[in-house]
Amino acid sequence: MTSQILVNALCHGYIFLNRINLIIFDECHRAVNDHPMRQIMQLFENCPKEEQPRVLGLSASLLNSNVRLKKVQSVMQSLEVTFNARIATATVADKSYYASPIEEIIQFDQHIIDDVGECINNIIKEVELMLNCIALKDNLKYTESSAEFRPKTTSKKLSGILRNIQYHFLRTGIYGASKCVLLHLIQLEYLKKSIDDVETLYILEYLITNVINCRKLLEDKMKGSPEKERIYNYSSDQIRKLFKVLKDFYNNKHHDQVFCCIIFVQRRFTAKILYQILKSISLHDEEYKFLYPEFVVGVSSNPFKNPKELLCVSERNKEVLLRFRNGLINCIVATDVIDEGIDVPKCSLIVRYDLPMDVRTYIQSKGRARHAYSQYVVLLQKDDSQYLQRHIEYKKIEQHLKQLLVDKTDERNVPTENEIQSELYQHDIEPYQVTSDDGQVCCITEQMAISVINQYCTSLLKSKFACLSPIWTLRKISKNYPPLYQVSLTLPSISPFRNTILGDPMISISSAKRSVAMNMCIELHKIGELSDNLKPVTIETLRKDLSYLFPNWVDEVESEKSSVGTYKKKRHHQLQFPSALYGAFPLPQEIVYLHILHATPKYPAPHHDNRYLTFYNLLHNNAGFGILSTKQMPEIPSFPIFMRVGELNIDVKVNHAKMILTEEEVIYLKRFHTLIFSDIVPVIKTFMVFDNCNRDNCFLIVPVNEDWDINWEVTKQYSSIEYISPPIPFRFKSSDYELALVKPNYRAAHTYIVTQVCDDIMPSSCFPTDHFSTYIHYYKEKHRLVINNLEQPMLEVKSISRAIDYIMPRDKSAESKKEHLVPELCIRINFPALYWLKATTLPSILHRVSQLLIAEDLRYIIAKESNLGTLSNNMKWPSLVITNQEREDSFEPLLEISTTENTDNLHPEPISNGTEADELYHYPWSKHEEQPDLDKNIEEIQLIEIEHYCQFMNETQDQNNSSIKNDKINFLNKPSVPVPVLQILSLKCPYGPSPGQIVYALTKTGHDAFNLERLETLGDAYLKFITSLFLYNEFPKHSEGYLTALKGKIIGNRNLYYCGVKKNIPGCMKVDSFIPLSNFIAPAYTVYRQVQDVLLHAKVSPNVLYEIEIPRDEQLSGHISEATKNAIQTKILDWETAEAQTGMEHYLGIQTVSDKTVADCVEALIGVYLRSMGIKDTLILLQWFQILPYKIDANELLFGTPQNPIISEGNINHLMPWASNIETKLGYRFNNRGYLLQAFTHPSYTPNNMTECYQRLEFLGDAILDFLITNYIYESCGNLNPGALTDLRSALVNNITFACLTVRHGLHIALLSYAPKLNNIIERFVKFQEERNYAVNDELLWILLEEDECNMAEHVDVPKVLGDIFESVIGAIYMDSNKNLTVVWNIVYSIMHKEIDEFSKNIPKQPIRVLYETHGARPQFLKATIIDNTNIVMVPLKVTIAGKIRHFYGFGANKKQAKCAAAKQAIKSFLCKK
Repeated sequence: MTSQILVNALCHGYIFLNRINLIIFDECHRAVNDHPMRQIMQLFENCPKEEQPRVLGLSASLLNSNVRLKKVQSVMQSLEVTFNARIATATVADKSYYASPIEEIIQFDQHIIDDVGECINNIIKEVELMLNCIALKDNLKYTESSAEFRPKTTSKKLSGILRNIQYHFLRTGIYGASKCVLLHLIQLEYLKKSIDDVETLYILEYLITNVINCRKLLEDKMKGSPEKERIYNYSSDQIRKLFKVLKDFYNNKHHDQVFCCIIFVQRRFTAKILYQILKSISLHDEEYKFLYPEFVVGVSSNPFKNPKELLCVSERNKEVLLRFRNGLINCIVATDVIDEGIDVPKCSLIVRYDLPMDVRTYIQSKGRARHAYSQYVVLLQKDDSQYLQRHIEYKKIEQHLKQLLVDKTDERNVPTENEIQSELYQHDIEPYQVTSDDGQVCCITEQMAISVINQYCTSLLKSKFACLSPIWTLRKISKNYPPLYQVSLTLPSISPFRNTILGDPMISISSAKRSVAMNMCIELHKIGELSDNLKPVTIETLRKDLSYLFPNWVDEVESEKSSVGTYKKKRHHQLQFPSALYGAFPLPQEIVYLHILHATPKYPAPHHDNRYLTFYNLLHNNAGFGILSTKQMPEIPSFPIFMRVGELNIDVKVNHAKMILTEEEVIYLKRFHTLIFSDIVPVIKTFMVFDNCNRDNCFLIVPVNEDWDINWEVTKQYSSIEYISPPIPFRFKSSDYELALVKPNYRAAHTYIVTQVCDDIMPSSCFPTDHFSTYIHYYKEKHRLVINNLEQPMLEVKSISRAIDYIMPRDKSAESKKEHLVPELCIRINFPALYWLKATTLPSILHRVSQLLIAEDLRYIIAKESNLGTLSNNMKWPSLVITNQEREDSFEPLLEISTTENTDNLHPEPISNGTEADELYHYPWSKHEEQPDLDKNIEEIQLIEIEHYCQFMNETQDQNNSSIKNDKINFLNKPSVPVPVLQILSLKCPYGPSPGQIVYALTKTGHDAFNLERLETLGDAYLKFITSLFLYNEFPKHSEGYLTALKGKIIGNRNLYYCGVKKNIPGCMKVDSFIPLSNFIAPAYTVYRQVQDVLLHAKVSPNVLYEIEIPRDEQLSGHISEATKNAIQTKILDWETAEAQTGMEHYLGIQTVSDKTVADCVEALIGVYLRSMGIKDTLILLQWFQILPYKIDANELLFGTPQNPIISEGNINHLMPWASNIETKLGYRFNNRGYLLQAFTHPSYTPNNMTECYQRLEFLGDAILDFLITNYIYESCGNLNPGALTDLRSALVNNITFACLTVRHGLHIALLSYAPKLNNIIERFVKFQEERNYAVNDELLWILLEEDECNMAEHVDVPKVLGDIFESVIGAIYMDSNKNLTVVWNIVYSIMHKEIDEFSKNIPKQPIRVLYETHGARPQFLKATIIDNTNIVMVPLKVTIAGKIRHFYGFGANKKQAKCAAAKQAIKSFLCKK
């Protein structure tokens, strides 16, 4: 790592000195003054000596700057004090181990300025004069700081280009100056592509014109000469001497030498110019064909390069050095970037084109000559006698170092403690130290303080278009010598610390700046803006002090495969059972309660068909079944079930009768109960036994007669099912078959009910179809059966369906064909048809009763513990309404692409711009995308190549460059339209939700006729709103970023999961499909309890249960023999461990639920209470869940008077002359215009010190808009399926829609900001919308990229600030209207009514869905990754466009957003192809 990284890690407490064993410092001669190496050693002061790490410093020179000979000893001693060590040197006899080249100084004549040079100088003076008179927009944000602290302006940077031309004219001559001018022309053209400001563009055009003029003068001077003559005749003497050095060395090199040369220069541009000159002479002069030149320059401080370009330069430097080591190139022109740490053993020639300016540079550059017979050449101007003296001094110092150090290690003394204390541990400004509760010490040193302040200001605003800067103000407070300076510091207005801090008077400006920075750091730490690590506080830091907001939080280790709170994270949860049916098995001589399961058909009597009419009459009969239990049952809603014959309404008549039974009666009922669930509805598995423990699901199903008394006659008569075969010879008896149950004995078939004995149809009667003549013929041909009794009447029958899942609505199917059976060929079942038929409904009825009772239990617990809703168990609840779910609309593909191409062999298509790529290698872009280096083939560069290079480096999108309209734009005012009333704003119901409503919230999507999805959407919107409002009030000093992050954790799926688990929500949920014959558990039967415990404890797969078979008598008694236990034990011990999910967990009393499903359920429950009890009371539910703390006063939060937004005195209207105009557009007059000013103040706008910036209002307004619009959709678009509801909500509540509304109503013109780049991109979007007549449609939502969806600013189509303005205005109106949501809704609907109406009729689909529905696209989202050192997620997307594979890369705060961004880019590309 670098020394600066280690300093930061040590000071901020990430690494501790006493845990480091050894530190090795490379190039340790740099450890002087404020260098990070010296800072590291200063930190040893606070580390006990016995715990300090060992230190090893490595260096080739020991000197870091020019040092007089007599000072060398003291400099070395100072270095020894710094490292608390003595200098040791290696004694090496073999010369090959160290550099000792032959040194030579070659003198050259100074270049004489001719008439061309004078003309160029005059042009440059004129342009510089103009640049000095112009103030460009780039530095607006720094104007409030004193001039000494402002960064270099664009004007000065451009002046630097002109001075660079003058400099190189003198150093290289006309030929080199021509190359220099051409390089700068390319640089200026490239710079022009990234400038949006019109004034700056004009200046650049003016500058380019004059530079072209200079080049014309230079080219005219050389006109007519061949290239070789140009090089020799128009180059400076210094260049010609360089040529001679290279040629002479090559011609006279030693036999074992290869030509391997480094030419050192001071400036980057000099390196590029020399490269161009050397390349030209190697091409045009045979004597220099041996040259293969390249150049290497530093990458750290070029003011005109963006990060991507710097990465390109860095990678190209590595490639050049690798090729140099491998001998593919033999001459590098380089800056001092490679005079340290680069080792090329074959390097035989070092040329200092520019003089080494200090002894370190002299020693280091000479040290690159590694070959035994190498040369070190210095080019020196003839009249420079000063340097000759300096060079002699360098050599003396080098020799003196050898005399002092070689073989003298033992003679040197280790520094004393006093020396270390007085020289190393002295500070102009004492470090600020903080010791945390666990004893961890962190500090800010004087060198770090300014950096910490800058980091803090950067952390205040995450924007691609603006950055916040502190205001540094300098004053001279003493006229004496040396003068004293004092600096004051003011932070951006977004910071909660709003006071100006003064530093201590110091003797230098830099020390004064450090002093005030240190004082500010101390203040920021005191108010909690810097953590105890002395870093800008993050949400993670804040959470440590906010544990009261997360009482249920669990610190779990997350795995890569399944993060906590996601669908992938699945866990076992204990099933919750209805309390009314728990331990409720009837016992002799105890009071028991009879609850009637009353079923009535909801469909009309089908008189047209006797078979259906018979079923109708049976189902309509009051006789049926009841639940017998020892507990009273609360009222639950009636509910429907859906048989094949039609819908039935089930009304549970709870507590219908109370009685006491004898032991014999209980035995009869238990036997009948077992008969039903083993023979009629076979759900008692071979591994199940009667539950003697009387725990969950323990009650009896009993038959009742028409008077709803227990039908003892049936109970006692039918102890088993008797199957009666037809006698031989067969004699028909009509009474045996009326409403009898029969089964054909010649095939596997359903059980039938005889609906009529057909005296008019005999076996000899005509068969219904033409395939057979009679029934006799049919049975003979089809089944090879002979009917003996030809006089018997045929039986009209209707089958009882085997598919007994009756909880879901059924599509109306065609009536089944009439069937007739021959009595002689049927087995008769001796059991009442009514009870058999109704028994098939029991699993569905009991399943739904259990769901409703669990919902009622939860409702009662909430009512009891939080006083939400009634505690009465006798409420007559509305019926549970179940309808066919709205199905997803079928649709034609939204985008068409040609499918005529041959797509069998897909191949990548070259990509020239955008964020598309074929594959990733060590660059974050594909190799074929990379543009050629503009500094290489400068003579052949065309403007189009500069355009492509600029597009690649800046990732610019094609923009609509139409001319700016000069017409005055008439923005819209809020229209007057009828506003629909939102019921939620006045809703209040003291009884609370019904169990029927709660059961919706407890049902996972896709497993029942209803689910939680719609309610979850509603609960999510309320949760965001109420949490945002709470955080806004609770943390008035925290910024929007902190509030957003804190809200994200509070309402995040992980926290909601923990809250749900605390209240046993997972066990209450229905998460699996209802399959009666598979996962319905018969009442009073269970897996043997000891087996349950063993399987759970040993984590054995419950699939082993199907290998267990318990004897029937043991099943019925519930007592298992030792032999059976041993057999079970053997099976279990031999079985595999449990899989993640087997589908049989319910037999063990558990179920597998994903974390996200639990979180969804919590949100759905919030939605239920919101729709039944209103906004205020639902807050109590959040407190019950412990999502929000109990201390919240609901009245104060929702209706309390807001805090005054004005924080300092001043004339508010002075900053917003547009106030009345904006109020007119909004249709709202502010009572306190401080809210209006705050709503339009961007964080970069420093003149407003009367209010905060808009970010906190935007945070609140976003939640309000989501809440109001979601509720409107829920109330007014009730027929939408959950997916459509979510799509509509997403289309209406998003930054693109809000940005369009902001522009349509002209709200953007009131934005107060100091961010020119932001203003430019806003103007671009405004023009785009003007041309579209401010339309807001689905195409916009498909293709426009928002700020968070892009990794680079140039990519952004819709600046986030436009949506922020709309949200902040809504937040301002809410606060100004005394938190009146009705007032806010009137304004929101009036402004958005057009979009609400149009989108409700034609719901825009999400971009990902649009892409999947595009013919031929074949989208494939690849693995998501986190971009280094950020929280940004990148998702690659592979699609097919016109038969060719294309790649797109989406970015976002999370995976979902990143996928959406990638999909948008793909859709945009599709639309462009059409």
